[in-house]
This record gives sequence, structure tokens and C-alpha cells, in this order.
Amino acid sequence: MQAGSSAAISASGVSFRRLTVAGPRPSSCLAARCGAYLYCLRGHYRRSVLTYKIIETCIGCTACTKRCPTEAITGTRNVIHQIDPDLCIDCGACAVVCPPEAILDELGDVGKTFPRREWPLAKVIDDNCIGSGCELCIAVCPFDALELDVSGERVGDFFGVTRVIERRCTGCRLCEQSCGWSAIYIDPPREMQKKRVWPDEIEVTEVAEPAAAAAE
Repeated sequence: MQAGSSAAISASGVSFRRLTVAGPRPSSCLAARCGAYLYCLRGHYRRSVLTYKIIETCIGCTACTKRCPTEAITGTRNVIHQIDPDLCIDCGACAVVCPPEAILDELGDVGKTFPRREWPLAKVIDDNCIGSGCELCIAVCPFDALELDVSGERVGDFFGVTRVIERRCTGCRLCEQSCGWSAIYIDPPREMQKKRVWPDEIEVTEVAEPAAAAAE
């Protein structure tokens, strides 16, 4: 894996690096240890780059701006917000907190709002976590929501496994995408975070039902 130039893309104290890389996606790369694999995860290994989009039903509540791990969302209160496609990593953290469900994912599906107790969280599968102390998922987390737990009994080359600090986790999926052993995942999964209702479908349904009743 070869890394080119890198640039900071966060305006706050969180340090992000946007890497120009060639080779396998970071989940299979152990050598680089780049830190935050935002560029890799965001679409270098995909043929097309699609990002989240805020639609006209946005009420400008600013909830999404507080959840975005890369500060890709901007806007003032009571005004429709905007997502910077160069910073968006398609994580979906914004959609789960949007009250009017005004955010479309990279496929154009409406994101579903969750109550706080059901917000997506990272979960670790201990049997899959190799215990090598690789810390790939820990390094990529922009919220310091992961830590290495070395409290378990040492077996062979055991160096600890990852633990989730739930109060800090936003469910952004960066850890899930960085792990080469499928040892960490976001619950609920991405497919369950969709409302599965397109804005246009609502209008079509409302028009179709009266027409069907009249035909009977």
C-alpha cells in the first residue's frame, strides 16, 4: 500500500488525514497504520463516489452538525443545511438524529430517525478480535469511542481486545470498515437504518388509492 500526500480536513481539534492510496482497501492493510482512513473508506476502492444529501424538508435544527464525525455538514439554524461531498464519508451518523428525516443516503434512500436509546452502536465480537493489539479500529475512530482492554487473561500473544465506550460512539461505521477480521460491527446494520420510503412514493400512493376505490 502506497500513500501519497495527506491533508487535514477537520476544522476542529480532531485530526483527520485524507490519503491518496493505491492497493487494497484498508480492511486488508496492516502495514500502513495510517490513522484515519477517511479517503480509503470514502470511495477510493469504488468506481463512483456517492454521498449523503439533505433535502428541502430540513428544518435547520443543527442536530446533524453535532453528530457528523468529519464536520461535513454546515448551515445556520432554521436554514436548510448542506453536506460537503469532499468530507462526507457516507457513515449515516447524521441521518439517525434528523427529526424530519430529511437526509438521503448514498443510494437515495431516506434515513430513519432513531430514539436515543436505539442509536446505532459499535459491537465487538471477542472471538474474532485477534487480540494482537493492532488497534486499527481504535486509530480510525474520530470520537475516541474505542479502547484496548488488556484486563483479560493473557493467552499466547494476547495483547488485548477492543472495547466500546458507548456514550461516545456515533455508529459512524469507520471501525467496522477498518477491521480485516469482521470483529466489530454496527448494530443495527445499515439496511435497518433506512425508512424505505421515497418522497415521490408518498404522493403516488395518495393518488392511487382514491383512483382504485372509484374503479370498484
